[in-house]
Amino acid sequence: MSEVELISARSREEIFARLNDAYEDKKFSRLESIDPVGHIASRGEILGEMKQKMSDNKYMVEESAAEDLEEKINAIAENYGYESLIYPANLNLDMEKIRAGKKICFDQEIEALRREVFHSDFSIIRARCGVSSHGVALVLSSPAQPRMLSLAPKLCIVLLQKENVVASLAEALNLVKKENEILPSNILFIAGPSRTADIELIPVFGVHGSQKVHIVLY
Repeated sequence: MSEVELISARSREEIFARLNDAYEDKKFSRLESIDPVGHIASRGEILGEMKQKMSDNKYMVEESAAEDLEEKINAIAENYGYESLIYPANLNLDMEKIRAGKKICFDQEIEALRREVFHSDFSIIRARCGVSSHGVALVLSSPAQPRMLSLAPKLCIVLLQKENVVASLAEALNLVKKENEILPSNILFIAGPSRTADIELIPVFGVHGSQKVHIVLY
């Protein structure tokens, strides 16, 4: 082996050694996000603030008992005349009670369900928490609940437990960090229906996501 080849081999070994050392930073520690809100409010005040701000963000805010979620979903879908549903594998509802003409579980790669994803009338997803300071729902993307469920259908129905409403974005992010050693590929803060405006400032809904979003608090 020539001297040039020896130097090249040593360089490769040094590079690989550095990469291996850098792969795991033993000094790394995950810090909590700083909370700029910092206010202390009662559970009722936090929930009331979130409902008001979600309404301001053009959410349709609904409330339901946990045992009546299926009937609430039926009422929402029937109000629009929607028949085709796509839903995640971890929804944990009695799908037999959902009155939809077509029900598709998003439990395959999108290549196998592309038509169903883009031609379903509505979807149902679960939010991990709601954020009262901004009126948004935090939704975690995963293989069991793919991100496209909140983007493609005309209507997205978001289910959220009232006990999972927090005061700030920082509190929501700290909750996700605490529960997930490896963070999800997508952490979504959904602020109601997708909207944009043209040069005349005329709002148009549904350009990059659902035209209508209902949040069901239970």
